[in-house]
Amino acid sequence: MEIIIDIVCQVYAGQKSRKTIDLVLNTFLPGYEKLNLDYTFPRHDKDYIFKTEDEMIGYFIENPALDQTFYWNKYHDNPDKIMVGANITDDDRLIMSLTMDTTEDKRDMYFNKLKDVLQSDIGVITYVYPAGYEDGEDFIIKYG
Repeated sequence: MEIIIDIVCQVYAGQKSRKTIDLVLNTFLPGYEKLNLDYTFPRHDKDYIFKTEDEMIGYFIENPALDQTFYWNKYHDNPDKIMVGANITDDDRLIMSLTMDTTEDKRDMYFNKLKDVLQSDIGVITYVYPAGYEDGEDFIIKYG
């Protein structure tokens, strides 16, 4: 079976939520690497460095109308090279993604499992680059 690289499975996850992000991380990438604390900054203070990953993600969850994408990786015990993405859109929605190197059969299994975990039928598979969309509503319209 041929391995396809940079498969991107994106699924609409509803309203932005740390609980949903953690559910996807723990389902598909247990033992993931924590984000670097200078990954991003608050919109009002580009010099501020978050003290924890929870504070960083919480800032974008708790403040309306902000957009930010986070990616988590795991460098060991990750044969399909899965990377989990969370795109918080400026309309306060969440698009979760899995980027991976795997076969077509496993791609379909991961995509369907991600939709099942998120209880969503709105999603798309692309290659190399994530699908384009303006915000959560646009994702629903394009890929629903």
